[in-house]
Amino acid sequence: MRTLFGLAIVGLIGGLSAQVAQAEHEAPHKGILVEWGDEEYHPEIVVDKATGTVTVYVYGNHDELHKKKLKAIDSKSLTLLLKTTPATTIKLDPAPEKDDPKGSSTKFVGKNDVFKKDMKWEGTISGKVGTKPYSGEFKQK
Repeated sequence: MRTLFGLAIVGLIGGLSAQVAQAEHEAPHKGILVEWGDEEYHPEIVVDKATGTVTVYVYGNHDELHKKKLKAIDSKSLTLLLKTTPATTIKLDPAPEKDDPKGSSTKFVGKNDVFKKDMKWEGTISGKVGTKPYSGEFKQK
C-alpha cells in the first residue's frame, strides 16, 4: 500500500512539473512553439491571417526562450511543411533584424494564401543551423 501511495505522489509531482515546464514554454508572440534538438532552439511560428504571411522567430535554449531572447542562426532558409490537403510546403527566407550578425537571422518570413484560412495549423518546420539539420513537429491547440 505504501508503494502504491508513493508511486501516486511521484506521479502527481511529475505531472505538476510537466505543467510548470509547459507554462514556462509560453510563446512570446503567442504563436506555435516548436523544439529543435534537445532544447537547443525554439522556433515560434506566428501566422498573420489577414496578409497570408507566416513569421518564424528563433529562440535558443530554454533559458533564452524564458527570457524572450531571440537567437540568430546562420541558415539560408527554413521549410514549413503543413499537413493540409494537399500538403503545403513554404520556404521561409531570412529577414534579419538590424542587430543580427551578418549572415545570420533571428526571423524568417514566408507568404502563402493557405495562411488566410481559419484553421488549426499542424506540420513540421525544418532547417539547418550551420551544417546541422533540425526538424520539429507542431500541432496548434
